[in-house]
Amino acid sequence: MKIFKSILISFFCILLLTPFNLEAQSSWSSQRGTKFKTVLDTISVDKSLGKGYVYDSQYWLGTGTYLKAVPIAKTGTAGQILYTNGAGDYYWGDPANATWYGVSWDEKNDTYTRLGSLKDSLASATIPSAYLPIQSLMRRCLLKNDGTVYKYLRSDNSNYYEDGSVSTLNGPYQVMVQIPKFYYAFHFDGVDSIFTWKISLDSLAGFQRHPAFIKNGEYVDYRYIGAYEASLWDVSISDYVDSANVINALYAAGDTLSSVAGTTGTGRYIYPKTNEYRSAFRAAANIRGSGWRVQDYDLISAVQLLYLVEYASFNSQAEIGNGRTGFTTVNGWVAGGYIGRCGLSNSYGNGTANHSTGDSTADFMSYRGIENFYGDIWGFVDGININDHIVYISNTQPFSDNTNVGYSQIGILGLTNGYQKYLINTMYGFLPDSVGASSSTYITDYYYQNSGWRVVLLGGSADYGVKAGAFYVNAGNGSASRDVRVGGRLCF
Repeated sequence: MKIFKSILISFFCILLLTPFNLEAQSSWSSQRGTKFKTVLDTISVDKSLGKGYVYDSQYWLGTGTYLKAVPIAKTGTAGQILYTNGAGDYYWGDPANATWYGVSWDEKNDTYTRLGSLKDSLASATIPSAYLPIQSLMRRCLLKNDGTVYKYLRSDNSNYYEDGSVSTLNGPYQVMVQIPKFYYAFHFDGVDSIFTWKISLDSLAGFQRHPAFIKNGEYVDYRYIGAYEASLWDVSISDYVDSANVINALYAAGDTLSSVAGTTGTGRYIYPKTNEYRSAFRAAANIRGSGWRVQDYDLISAVQLLYLVEYASFNSQAEIGNGRTGFTTVNGWVAGGYIGRCGLSNSYGNGTANHSTGDSTADFMSYRGIENFYGDIWGFVDGININDHIVYISNTQPFSDNTNVGYSQIGILGLTNGYQKYLINTMYGFLPDSVGASSSTYITDYYYQNSGWRVVLLGGSADYGVKAGAFYVNAGNGSASRDVRVGGRLCF
């Protein structure tokens, strides 16, 4: 017993040499008394995980330092927390609230409550990235056509690679935002009308893998969404198309969607491609290679969930900014006028940013590297079809229009237009059950609908003002509709 105590004391003394504190716990675990080898060394790292989190079989104690100390008795497992009682005794325990966080929304009173590791923070509080382990891992990269990462971009400025060298953002690789696999739990209390969402990097009891990470029937560790709205590479001229009014059969010509920024081969800025059918955007994305597609419903639902947990508010324009939504004139509805160029957010890197001055070609918003997730132009959403307000979704390609074959029914949408007030009770994303709110209450974003087979548009365009936002759903258009205000976004 004396030998055991001396080992613990030695270990504790070594811990005191480094500037960190373990999260104290007054309760004991059945694993008390686990022996540890001597600390070998420390490595400076930049991670945003909870205190005591096990990372690659090492212990990370919450201050940018790993401890390479492996239990002699193999009682600790990945995902558990290394606890201390404050007196030099350490033990392994289940993570409890340490590795999940979330938010609840009381739809009757339109109030929010933070949960899990954020439970002591006000809903209105700005949460540092260090306390948002999933969101903080979202980062821009260049993705090859085979779905592997070529290079990561500098976290604070996409004009540079991680090594500091100047980046190339106009091809041949796609500028994407990498989103790590995460797990979530959903609950709706029908008595008190309270929605609850929880998220975690770990597969905890009661949590399940978010469906965005079950792609084409296979588990994936990452999903990728275009950092910019999709532009078009025209194979006939070997250049990017920068005019919203160019109408051509994308799939017939062999043209493909791109997520790039900068200038074209002729020195013009790269702009999003618009004015095509959803099926044409889908076909153009497929040309890039296996696994490429237009942003799908499960993926945009994952982004919406990450936003909601971070800000504890559906009002994205109030939390992030208006984005490119304040146009009072249409300026001919062409690229360079109404439609903004890709890459205005590059100097903000993986950060969240906003520039809104009104009727300005310089306006944009960006959520953790996803530029114009709302505003500028509408974005087609694939993997979702609606028929007479009944919603069908799928995350398995090939996607098709005007069908529910191979799709799952998840609910019934509201029957009238207006500002969304209540959500349908589903774990699969955020869809309106009814309207009757305003631009500053409840869901705060608008909703359009119609009967028959419908496609879905996301976010609102540059002239939609306060109606726009991260949860704006337009289910009013058929698959044979196209508009200069509607484009796509590439994803993988």
